[in-house]
Amino acid sequence: MDSATTLSDGAPLPRVRSDDPEYQRLVHAEAEYWNRDLIGSLEYLEMVQGDSAVDRWTNERFTGDRNIPWQDTIARYGVFRRGLILGTSAIGLEARILLTNPKLHLTFVDISPGILARRREQLGARFPGRVDVAVGDLNFVELAPTAYDLIVSSASIHHVTNLEHLAWQINRALTPDGYFFLQDYVGEPRFQFSAEKKRLTALLIDRETPPEWKRPMIWLDASDLSPFCGVRSDDVLPTMRAHLAEERIRTAAALSVAMLRYTRQVDEPLPTPLRLKVWRTLDDRLRALRGKPPRARLYFRPGFVDELMRVGDLLSDTGLLAPGNAFAIYRKRAS
Repeated sequence: MDSATTLSDGAPLPRVRSDDPEYQRLVHAEAEYWNRDLIGSLEYLEMVQGDSAVDRWTNERFTGDRNIPWQDTIARYGVFRRGLILGTSAIGLEARILLTNPKLHLTFVDISPGILARRREQLGARFPGRVDVAVGDLNFVELAPTAYDLIVSSASIHHVTNLEHLAWQINRALTPDGYFFLQDYVGEPRFQFSAEKKRLTALLIDRETPPEWKRPMIWLDASDLSPFCGVRSDDVLPTMRAHLAEERIRTAAALSVAMLRYTRQVDEPLPTPLRLKVWRTLDDRLRALRGKPPRARLYFRPGFVDELMRVGDLLSDTGLLAPGNAFAIYRKRAS
């Protein structure tokens, strides 16, 4: 990096500034989005959804075993003592990291005081003396040098604009033998998929759709997302690779993520299989609380989900489609 793109200490210049009034307005909106009820968050979905075909396929892609999620592999890399969580995701996932790394103390950094309060109350009670929290904006966070032998971020960094700053801070904060584990959405910004991805998803879905369900497919815009969701998601992996020593990357869900971002034009009620009624009722209720109309969704046979995941991830591996989610492991880059 040349002097025109770095500060005096070598840190990258920020893309957004903390004193920008428009940025401050968006930060407030982002914090409020996640301070309110948990609806739509991974924390909430963890409570209402069980293990799915998508989860099992993702596990296989990330860890090689359909029954082992990525967070359960952290303990294979050593005995960790000082850990940092950058952005929160799901309490059960975070509890699993503490449970499988019994000597680990974790500090959680997030922009939302409400989310951090839940970690302090729930995880702090379950793992006394091993949990701290700190309110912080990942766009401007300052991490102590060589302070952590473990840094983890799950489903959070795709909300960050100053990716170069954050990656530089992570590398500086790792101990020489430390690890950074990243799990995140790394596809198209703001979940606005390429024409090729939308066309393939529609083709595969329509092949499985009964005639009575065939209605025009409508791709969702970004209006239901938080202000920073997916703002530079496609830059996450290249930026981390530029600032840290990349050990391993696995991707998954190139098309299954797209399946979550469409609805169908509905002029009259569509048939609803009995097995869908519980989920449909819950989903409609959640959307109503957000001022959104109910979605028209179809139950797909489990085998179809595997086929869709396999096709999408094969095309992603060849570079023909952008990936969906990624699991990556990094080490400290030597000076």
